[in-house]
Amino acid sequence: MAKSPASYWFLAVGYFNVVLPTFMPRTTSEAQTFWHRARISKDQSARAAKNSMAIYRTHEMARKRGAQARAWGKEDDQKANGTWVPTPPVSSEEAPTTPVPPKTPSNALIGLSLLGNLDGIYKHQDFKSIKMHTLTTGSRQRNGAMLLFGYTFVGKLWLSLGYDEEGFEKETVGKFWNGLQAAVGEFLG
Repeated sequence: MAKSPASYWFLAVGYFNVVLPTFMPRTTSEAQTFWHRARISKDQSARAAKNSMAIYRTHEMARKRGAQARAWGKEDDQKANGTWVPTPPVSSEEAPTTPVPPKTPSNALIGLSLLGNLDGIYKHQDFKSIKMHTLTTGSRQRNGAMLLFGYTFVGKLWLSLGYDEEGFEKETVGKFWNGLQAAVGEFLG
């Protein structure tokens, strides 16, 4: 019997939440609101990155995410081999008796991953025979989630949107993406 291939795909990434209001103020223009919220996002990102607990938090998140990724990898390997058996649902008698925390009043509409300037990592001059022109990002995300990557690569700003196709209507995602591109063109163009 052939040995199943070992999964080698797992990722541990630290993250934090940028919190912004979901409403548009009536007293300022769209441009003023955009730049104000951009400054707030930059400030929150800088404070999170410089926080003395960031290293410990990232290590703990890496440990948890690594275990989760290995479990997903094992499941993927079992599915590829035809040996995967879904976990049976928990009956009400077996369900944990710990109180369920109240539902949060609102959910984040989108995750934001600011990878930064990747030209400092990918040393183009060291690969003279290879012309790097794009970078593909990817993620395994929650059901019903969106994740926007922003980074610079080969001297250009790149935006990449990933989302759960089952969680959003195509028209909704299309409108959001078109609006985002228009905003980038208008405010950063």
